[in-house]
Amino acid sequence: MTRRPRLFAALLARARKVLRAWRPAARPAEEPASLPPSHLGDPRAIYAFAAQVVGQSLAWQGSYRAAAASLRDVPLDWTPPPVRLLLMSNLAQWQLCAGDLEAARQLLPGLDEERAPASVRPLVRGARAAVLVRTGDAEGALTLVGRSDGERDEPSEVRQRYRITRAHALAARGELAAARAELRRVVDDVGVDELCRWVPAGGPARAAMIELIDEG
Repeated sequence: MTRRPRLFAALLARARKVLRAWRPAARPAEEPASLPPSHLGDPRAIYAFAAQVVGQSLAWQGSYRAAAASLRDVPLDWTPPPVRLLLMSNLAQWQLCAGDLEAARQLLPGLDEERAPASVRPLVRGARAAVLVRTGDAEGALTLVGRSDGERDEPSEVRQRYRITRAHALAARGELAAARAELRRVVDDVGVDELCRWVPAGGPARAAMIELIDEG
């Protein structure tokens, strides 16, 4: 076993232990009229963050359905507002990769970048675009990610997923050469790992993604 799988297994085991330990404390804090967590020591917040770690660890292993389930079981009100949309964005990605397009679609009303902290807005925008392009709205996705790098002033950490979403939107419009060029930029910048992460989510450019992955 390599170091990376061991690390994922250790993270997963630790996070699951935290979930078991803190759920009893989180439940009494859940009241119909209670305010959302205002500090990281709130049992509900600890539980929500542990669920995120469980989900991320499972997603790294390719277990997207289980990853989505880890967050889907956490009431949104247990998540501190500044990170709520970040967790929803991750949930949308994992649901897409699990093939549950309808569940991802149901998140669209909540994926509102205007309600997110400025640092999270590019990721929320990218998650919304990823759902739109895979549920038939290529034009809406292009509006969110732009037709070229920097058009939406995206930071470097989301640029590759913007390119992949843009490729799907272009492929849906029949612009296959332009779609492949976007995917080639991803490979040239970071290799094929990002394509591999998003292949399970499908989309109009999936065949081109697989070709580039096979080419290495």
